[in-house]
Amino acid sequence: MITRLDLSHNNLAELTPDIQLMVNLENLWLNGNPLAAIPSELQHCRKLKVLDLRDTLVEAIPREIGRLKNLFSIDLRGTPLCEELDPFKGSTEELLGYLEVKDKRTNIAIEMEDNLLAAKYLETGDMVEGGIIVSALVKAVCAQFPEMDELKNCMRNADRLFPDRYASPVELRKLFHQNPSDGPAMKRKKWRVIAERISEKEAVKLKVDYIKLRRENEMVKLSADMELKISAIYYDNHDPTDIEGWLKSIYSCFTPQNYADEGRKDCPDLEDIKFIIQHATRIFPTVPEEIAGVLIRQSMLDLQQKLTEDRGKCVKGIVSSISAIYSDREPPQVVKLARDVARLFERDRFATEKELEDLKKISADASLLFPAEFDSADPKAIKKLFRQRELAAAAQLATGR
Repeated sequence: MITRLDLSHNNLAELTPDIQLMVNLENLWLNGNPLAAIPSELQHCRKLKVLDLRDTLVEAIPREIGRLKNLFSIDLRGTPLCEELDPFKGSTEELLGYLEVKDKRTNIAIEMEDNLLAAKYLETGDMVEGGIIVSALVKAVCAQFPEMDELKNCMRNADRLFPDRYASPVELRKLFHQNPSDGPAMKRKKWRVIAERISEKEAVKLKVDYIKLRRENEMVKLSADMELKISAIYYDNHDPTDIEGWLKSIYSCFTPQNYADEGRKDCPDLEDIKFIIQHATRIFPTVPEEIAGVLIRQSMLDLQQKLTEDRGKCVKGIVSSISAIYSDREPPQVVKLARDVARLFERDRFATEKELEDLKKISADASLLFPAEFDSADPKAIKKLFRQRELAAAAQLATGR
């Protein structure tokens, strides 16, 4: 059972894929060889801990190496690493993290392409043009979704999001017009250029459709939550058949045009609807007969303004409390410190009751939380001390009981 293998300075130009058979290998030294590549099969050496590639000709590391969970040291000094990997040359942990993400994204792309060829583009999948366009589409779409979760969601909805046009052999042949004088290699080269150009535009459209679909799905979930909240507030004091009409009235006031009319460029409609559900008892009228979209929206805006003002008052309270501690400092410095501390307690876009309660306690106990020297005042350390005091007080209260 071999756990250590030293192949350094052996004029080794290639590492055989059979290395995967050494499943107990923990240390592998390949330094000082004219080795240009590492086989992806090395991923099967699950126990590998140390990989020495110093002074080799290795330019890239297979993405599959990111699957080696026990690997803690890859020595890449003196290697001509490609520009993509060079920033990770000195950190094994960061390199493995990068490779792991790349591996997962590549697998998602492969699965997405296979699923499309087996279903949506089944009729064109066997065509050379079909394979080229689908591959280009998947590559361009993956570039549009840098976040892993969004890419996964895109894959789940690929059949709905990817364009139907390329499922037709007739349409595909129209796009990839042929020149009789072109040989197979030249045809493929030209088709790839056409496919890349088409795919970039299609990927942008698909991203827009994805955002729209995600919003629609989220709206469906929020509608169900809103219906439950309304039923809970009015219990048996309303006709359940009226809820659908109330929801339409409310949602009609949360469109991009509504925000534009208010002079706002952003459109946080989903966030605002979540806010309404969260604060429903403070926003909805006392009797269901008064429910109207315009009224609900205005009540929401009033409450949001109040919570913003309450947050501001609490910050001013902290400023007032620490101004006495740091009387030798300029007011803007004191204000900035107070805001930096308060920002660490924000849990939402608008102040929560817990946040306001915490900020008031900070103001009251400022002399115990803030150090005497301004330069020693670290917002994170102040928050940590605040939490420690909270836990200590809770423990003391529990002991007293």
